[in-house]
Amino acid sequence: MARPALRLLSKEEVSEVHEESLRLLEEVGVFVDNVRALELLKEGGAHVEGKIAKIPRDLVLQCLSYVPKSLKLYYRDGKRYVRIGDDNVIFNPGSTAIKILDLKQSTTRPTVFRDLFDFAKLVDYLEYIGAQSTALIPNDVPLEIRDRVRLYPILKLSSKPIITGAFTIEGVQDMKDILEIVVGDVASRPIAIFDVCPSPPLKWSRLTAQNLMDCAYYGIPVEIIPMPQMGATAPVTIAGALVQHNAEALSGIVIAQLTRRGAPVIYGGSPCLFDMRWGTACISTPETALLTMGYVEIGKYYGIPTHAYVGLSDSKEIDYQAGLETFMGALLATMIGINVASGPGMLEFESTQSMEKLLIDNEACGIAFRMAKGFDVDEATLAMSLLREAHIRRHFLSSRHTLKWMRQETYIPRLLSRSIKERASLMKRARELVRKILEEHKPDELPSDVERELDRYFIDMCKRHGYSPKLD
Repeated sequence: MARPALRLLSKEEVSEVHEESLRLLEEVGVFVDNVRALELLKEGGAHVEGKIAKIPRDLVLQCLSYVPKSLKLYYRDGKRYVRIGDDNVIFNPGSTAIKILDLKQSTTRPTVFRDLFDFAKLVDYLEYIGAQSTALIPNDVPLEIRDRVRLYPILKLSSKPIITGAFTIEGVQDMKDILEIVVGDVASRPIAIFDVCPSPPLKWSRLTAQNLMDCAYYGIPVEIIPMPQMGATAPVTIAGALVQHNAEALSGIVIAQLTRRGAPVIYGGSPCLFDMRWGTACISTPETALLTMGYVEIGKYYGIPTHAYVGLSDSKEIDYQAGLETFMGALLATMIGINVASGPGMLEFESTQSMEKLLIDNEACGIAFRMAKGFDVDEATLAMSLLREAHIRRHFLSSRHTLKWMRQETYIPRLLSRSIKERASLMKRARELVRKILEEHKPDELPSDVERELDRYFIDMCKRHGYSPKLD
């Protein structure tokens, strides 16, 4: 198999970043604003002074050895699953957008609860977007339950696994209960991965530390997502930001494993470059891509699953910049083997989602998968028996070899135009196809008893917080 691969760091450079990260944790430590997390760290052998925990290298290495090398992420039916590990790649939309590009008005507006249903239905349809995500924050829902209400439309309208997360302390419990109504025990058949984000530089808030410990306690897979801003909340040098990123990820791994040995953890990230000219946090720069490559290779060095925010754009609209930045990230994901690749559909510094862009990005992911697949070099594909007839043939269109291999060898886009006659813009075609999918796609239904229980729990939960959702 001739298969392209992408690597950045030498073994010596990986080892150096690893050692410097251990030294940073041991000598400087992390700020942890959570009493229980500090207790766990102290009991595990960390030196705790106030809210600073200095973590010895032996404790870090011990906790790293407990992390599972891969995990199974199940579909809603509890039978099918995707394997998260090695170089397997699964794309999912980026999370927690506060705006959406309106399908009718072609302008951005605040996201609302109704949008979650359309988004879940579209993602369920797309073949190269392998997982759902709680992609939107519904601005018309009370703040304290905006995290947990996002699971409901997905579980109603899609069978795909989910990338999600809580942003309240109570959210993890409610979200766990919602998931268990549909799939049973979330530890034995996990359907969702929860994101937790340390605060750069080298801090864990009370909220995120608690979410991390709660997920670990329940056996829910968790993605630790450091967010260093190069030049602002991290060194401007990529190597310096990489050391900080790695130290933050390792500190989260320690807290998770001290909570529950063997807790499934994914080494993730959402780094960015702080643009000094405009004060913007840019996700899709070449420097961010290099930092992402670096930390993913560190994660693979540790032998644990990896995550990254890729396949998204900082552009405010679906234009050449959006295509360039999105495909750069999608190709990076498949070439380096990022296990969980979050981002398709996103615009404007990770704040806006677009169904049209997600549809276009689905094609970008398909192309990236095709390029990463490479091609076979063997007797059949070298086609020497066919080439020996080259002088007596006018073409190969009708040959058995062509008919056999054309679909195996060739990626056929659904949305991109290869027609001489096609004159409609890509954006127009995307908008029309999104509307068609939303009108015609019929997701698999939940068993009626499970659906009734899910509806009951969801309505009761909303009522407790003074919210009456419109579910029709």
